[in-house]
Amino acid sequence: MSRPRISRIAAGVLASAGALAVLTLGQAGGRTVWNGVYTAAQAERGAQTYASYCQGCHGAQLSGIGEAKPLSGAGFLSSWNGLSVADLFERMRTTMPQDAPKSLPREAYADILAYVLKFNGFPAGQSELPGRAESLADIRIDAFGGAALAPTAARAETPADPNGAPNPYVADPHFLKLPAGRTMGSTSAVGTDSHGHIWVADRCGANSCAKSALDPVMEFGADGRFIKAFGGGRFVFPHGLFVDAHDHIWVTDAQSVPGKGAQVFEFDASGKVLRTLGKAGVSKAGPDTFAEPNAVFVAPGGAIFVADGHTEGKDPARIVKFGPDGRFATQWGTRGPAPGQLEVPHALAMDSKGRLFVGDRWNNRISIFDANGKFLEAWSQFGRPSGVFIDRNDVIYVTDSESRTPVGYGHHPGWKRGIRVGSARTGQVAAFIPDTDPNPDAGATSGAEGIWVDPHGVIYGAQVEQKAVVRYTRAPGRSP
Repeated sequence: MSRPRISRIAAGVLASAGALAVLTLGQAGGRTVWNGVYTAAQAERGAQTYASYCQGCHGAQLSGIGEAKPLSGAGFLSSWNGLSVADLFERMRTTMPQDAPKSLPREAYADILAYVLKFNGFPAGQSELPGRAESLADIRIDAFGGAALAPTAARAETPADPNGAPNPYVADPHFLKLPAGRTMGSTSAVGTDSHGHIWVADRCGANSCAKSALDPVMEFGADGRFIKAFGGGRFVFPHGLFVDAHDHIWVTDAQSVPGKGAQVFEFDASGKVLRTLGKAGVSKAGPDTFAEPNAVFVAPGGAIFVADGHTEGKDPARIVKFGPDGRFATQWGTRGPAPGQLEVPHALAMDSKGRLFVGDRWNNRISIFDANGKFLEAWSQFGRPSGVFIDRNDVIYVTDSESRTPVGYGHHPGWKRGIRVGSARTGQVAAFIPDTDPNPDAGATSGAEGIWVDPHGVIYGAQVEQKAVVRYTRAPGRSP
């Protein structure tokens, strides 16, 4: 029984994780991996066993080497989230090593499993993991669910090194293929639909559409091939984009000129305007008008949320809620840094609990509200948020395009620009994709401002300064 053989099979363990979901999802009982299901001594034994049999392929940091998949981090946790500890234990025991399954003692497999849990941040307890699957079936792998066990303030602490999380992604800035004669302009808006098509609202090859007849709303196939564009002449400054459950494309226009701008448009996939919110060219805060609409979000029940106010030090800084019929329902938000106040509410996202996450950009935080505007909490560990996206598993993706050291615009010393990935349930940051600008302090923005993530975990970042939409995919063998 050699170390490489065991490690290769461990790679197969992770590759098969998705298939196990149909077998035992939901069978686990009330305990989770947050309840202290192993002991520190058992994890220490597991570390030694891991070093002897697994480290050669999976690495000292459990990050995976070559074809060996990671045993830690967001990707690993998402793969096993919702399954039971028994599932993981049995998969390891019955497939490792390839030519001699079950050859390690059951207790050794349990020790390695304890070490994997410890390495992924789950707490130790007073009892060891037993070496039998039937005794592990009631323990659920709740990857991001420690929320019920610890105070919010403790969960949402800013990490000691806000830029220290690993980067498991590879960037492709040339994935989208523009038609001949067209170049990408500044864009802060990107999304994908149910067919995997990518939608981008750029600023007409420049940083404004005010004097352009170009169609700013562009559709690309899942392979990056350009399909069509529409919306020419309607926009001044396309800013936010949202693709709803019906594949309708919502786009905000954050600036205005006489007769145009300061509106939110709902299009169908053909480019037909289905609805407009706001009044063309009327830039003021009202129940049926917007000053500078930054972002739009359509909740699962059909409620429409709009973030209004793009200029620091200038009213408004509010969230406006409309019913599914487009009628004004309520609004909230006053300018300022106090809890519950806002300053440049730049992005919107919602988690599985219906909490609304607001990219409170000028305050260098995410402010979280219930669906009717009750302030719940604020998180600063994701940087200075320009864009926020939350997927169906409550993984949160936040892009910081403005943090700078100099006093003044974007002042946020110690923080680098880039995309931070973590949990919308616990507030933990698991990954960081750094911006590629070599001198961010020299400019007001760089890197992704808008962000979207498709169901396969592929990230799309819309960039204002670099005038590009970058596609990020997870690199094999990289953590987390």
